[in-house]
Amino acid sequence: MRVGVSLGISSRQQLRDFAAEVRELEEAGAGRIWLIDSQLAMKDVYVGLALAALHTEQAWLGTGVTNPITRHPSVTANAILAIDELSGGRAVFGIGAGDSAVYAIGSKPAKVAELERALHFFREALPRIPIYVAVSQPRMCGLAGRLADGAIVMGPSQPDFVRQQVGWIQDGLQTAARDRASFDISLLVTLAESVDDVRAWATSEARLIADFSELPAGLEPYRDEIAAAKAAYDFKEHLSVHAGHRAAISDELARTLAVVGSAQECAGRLQELLACGADSLIFALPGSGRVERLRFITEEVLSKVAGE
Repeated sequence: MRVGVSLGISSRQQLRDFAAEVRELEEAGAGRIWLIDSQLAMKDVYVGLALAALHTEQAWLGTGVTNPITRHPSVTANAILAIDELSGGRAVFGIGAGDSAVYAIGSKPAKVAELERALHFFREALPRIPIYVAVSQPRMCGLAGRLADGAIVMGPSQPDFVRQQVGWIQDGLQTAARDRASFDISLLVTLAESVDDVRAWATSEARLIADFSELPAGLEPYRDEIAAAKAAYDFKEHLSVHAGHRAAISDELARTLAVVGSAQECAGRLQELLACGADSLIFALPGSGRVERLRFITEEVLSKVAGE
């Protein structure tokens, strides 16, 4: 299984330091490196991908994820094609409706129909580059199944919910008469020994599910806490380990949304999630100490996951 990582270049990180870090991430086992596109919270995604192209050798490199709102699709296609050339054909393209990047400029995420139009454009503009769609809800999951090469599945790390999402993707595949075996369902999770290392990501996840009409199983008791996370969230500090909104959720909720514990405990959680139908994993690595966290994952956790 090819291991993915999701990260951004914070305003505090020097680009030369990121160049060294991304090389170390590949050496630590990252086979796919997805960079966050959130212009007020992170440094430019395409500058980061260009650095990654020059300082890695084999890893796939992609937007994780961009959107059709903050840039015209033709501008985005031009950029990712340049990354593909610079990396020797290692580019992968991740897109979603838009989240922190669009809210931060007073806009709204793309509607499903708008994203579908963009996907048709990217299919023609990027014929050789794999296209992944970030998904959580039914219509987006179905859209990915109909038009993309893979899905980045976002949401709580809870088996019941992941099984639902996989089912929605499979519905889209069936609608388009597409082969499940050729489609990659990649599950985005964050994993750490300490709850403090997952809190930034878990707070963002709590905000994302705050508007669900029906919360995933086991999360209904946290509805007020989830609403408070949304109310407190500052998009300019998206996924920042220094963000004040991190205090909006409890340790208990953070552990419910993310994968936290010893290597053996984390391996058990991952095994449950993979059994829901996921093909690969992307590990969100917000904050510092990312290389050490990835080594813990690849050397101590994944070695205990059956079949890996």
